[in-house]
Amino acid sequence: MRNIEEIIVNKVALSVLDKENNNIIFTDSEMELNEETYEYFEKHILKGLKDEEARTAKFEGEHNIIKSLCNEIFEDEDTYLDNSKKIAQYLFKCINNEDKEASGDIAVCMFESQQGKFLAILKLNFTDAYSHHVKQTDNSISVVIGKNKTGLPSLGQKAAKAMFVREIKPENDYDMLIVDRQRDGYFSQGFAKCSYARDRRENTRVFHKISENFARKAFKDNAQEAEAFRSKLTETLFNENKVDIERVAQNNFGDEIIKKEYKAALLTEGITEKEVEIDREWVEKKLKKKRLKVDKSIELYIDNEVYNDKEKFQIKRNGDGTIDIILKNIKNYIEK
Repeated sequence: MRNIEEIIVNKVALSVLDKENNNIIFTDSEMELNEETYEYFEKHILKGLKDEEARTAKFEGEHNIIKSLCNEIFEDEDTYLDNSKKIAQYLFKCINNEDKEASGDIAVCMFESQQGKFLAILKLNFTDAYSHHVKQTDNSISVVIGKNKTGLPSLGQKAAKAMFVREIKPENDYDMLIVDRQRDGYFSQGFAKCSYARDRRENTRVFHKISENFARKAFKDNAQEAEAFRSKLTETLFNENKVDIERVAQNNFGDEIIKKEYKAALLTEGITEKEVEIDREWVEKKLKKKRLKVDKSIELYIDNEVYNDKEKFQIKRNGDGTIDIILKNIKNYIEK
């Protein structure tokens, strides 16, 4: 699912979840998908599928309401509209138990790609949107600003929470991709009732994130060792299909206590494997460019190819824990 590039949006059913007035407004018909509405949901679905924090998950429990409703839709599309209302009603029940959860719309979408048919469930939180209003009297015209409190996320924003469900089969290693910043929040645990199932993408992302965070602490006052660690790590990610956790620890940390702390940090975030399979697509996309923040006052954005080109860029290790960063053979620069 993560690699889906193109989709066809076939159906959208939108319901309003109004917590303030304890009211839910169901749609009695599928949304008419004109050029603008089609683009809106196409973009939000693709953005969710590509979200770096989207995680694979499986439905849990013998009597999982959302799993059953989704499964019925896949088996019989005639149930789509009624089941969309039931999904909306169940989400409304869940958000009413969450004091800080905002009102919004829920969109239940059917879409397809070359990988098959899918359901997208998008929670679209209301946002304040300002617009002008023209007031006209017999003698004058005035233009004023007003606030619309039920605006929806723009194409440049993200759905507050989302899940993308594929056809549910016993042999699947996961049932959905879910976007929920609150890992153990109501959407994942109360609404979807799912457990996370790590895949290569998630393991690669978490491994890189934890390694970087750990390097910031372990090499806080030694830029030379930090640079050596990051260079080895990047080289491994680009060139290896698997990362041996023990070997990384042995090659980069001389102190046994630090080695144990590094492995414990990975374990805390769910990296239990001795070897982590690398997601090549994620590495090539995420590490294509480097963003370096130097002594809190200088920032550099460098293409990875340039970073490794000794004719253009060089890091000189001074032997005292400091480094020199050298930009070479500059022909032109501009100031912004």
